[in-house]
Amino acid sequence: MTEWIIQIVQQFGYLGIFLMLILARVLPPVPAETVIPLAGMAAATGEFNLLLVALAAGAGSAVGELVWYLPAHWMGRERFEAFLRRHGHWLTVKPEQVHRATGWFARRGGVAVLLCQPLPGLRTLISVPAGACGLPMGVFLLYAAAGASLWSLVLAGTGYLVRVGFPWIADWMVPGALVLFIVLLATYVLRLVRHRRDTRREERREEHRAEREGISRSGG
Repeated sequence: MTEWIIQIVQQFGYLGIFLMLILARVLPPVPAETVIPLAGMAAATGEFNLLLVALAAGAGSAVGELVWYLPAHWMGRERFEAFLRRHGHWLTVKPEQVHRATGWFARRGGVAVLLCQPLPGLRTLISVPAGACGLPMGVFLLYAAAGASLWSLVLAGTGYLVRVGFPWIADWMVPGALVLFIVLLATYVLRLVRHRRDTRREERREEHRAEREGISRSGG
């Protein structure tokens, strides 16, 4: 699959990078992002400009994420909050936190969009609350493009350095990404376990409180 992506980038240049990043965000399994380090390697020979590679990739990534942002934006905050009340335990969000969390996201969610851009999967998922919580489209695109451009600059810069004589950098890319994924997964599992434990405790307290109230009423 990667070969035809490379051919499109070679044929269309920066436009090809832009289009491939749109495709990668619409269909996350498509490995279009692999072309960025290769474009960085080409920049070392003068075929591409490193900064323009990053900007084209960042713009394409932001536009592609609109596919997830827009339906959530049309769904609206109330329906999104109702969804989180039903399924929020998977996100380790308690019902009483939902309204507060969506309010925070409506005010400051652009920062979350920016910081999630280097994280596969999460950068796509973050588009959903951004849209549902009313983050303006212009703000969303600005932060998504900025975060994706910075991350693309790192990837392209890695390819550039590998080409000019630092091949050991590439050896650390995959292990580094794997370690980051494991840390994030472990953090999520820990939060999920704690969330469920706290929820069970609260449910037991409510049961004991109801029992005591029932006994006091029957005794009175």
